[in-house]
Amino acid sequence: MNAGHEVHHRKKRILAVDDDGLVRKSLEILLREAGYEASVASGGQEALGYLVQRHFDLLITDIRMPGMDGLQVIQAVRDYTREMKREPIPEIVLTAYNDEHVRASAERLGVREFLLKPFKMDEFLKALERNLSR
Repeated sequence: MNAGHEVHHRKKRILAVDDDGLVRKSLEILLREAGYEASVASGGQEALGYLVQRHFDLLITDIRMPGMDGLQVIQAVRDYTREMKREPIPEIVLTAYNDEHVRASAERLGVREFLLKPFKMDEFLKALERNLSR
């Protein structure tokens, strides 16, 4: 490819929300090693603080967290992006609990991706690509 045809591609920005510090650190490392710009938050309020500062291309959130649970985080992010007239952000839910009630609630919200922890690396990366290409 010659220099005249090069296109600068901004790294995709991913916001990951999980109350477990080890999971947050692991997600941050995994996302950065995969070539993404990663921001990690310990809960919903921190995630919304990041959202005020910049646009994200994808939201990854745990479900069971103190304060705001993952579905509340998703709704708050959606409300904020709509209020700010920003494009909607695709969401991936990560959870260690295969709870049918939670899964049904996520589906009612229109969450398209629901991954169980621990997840396989290749499945996780494919889920990122699927959601970032929408």
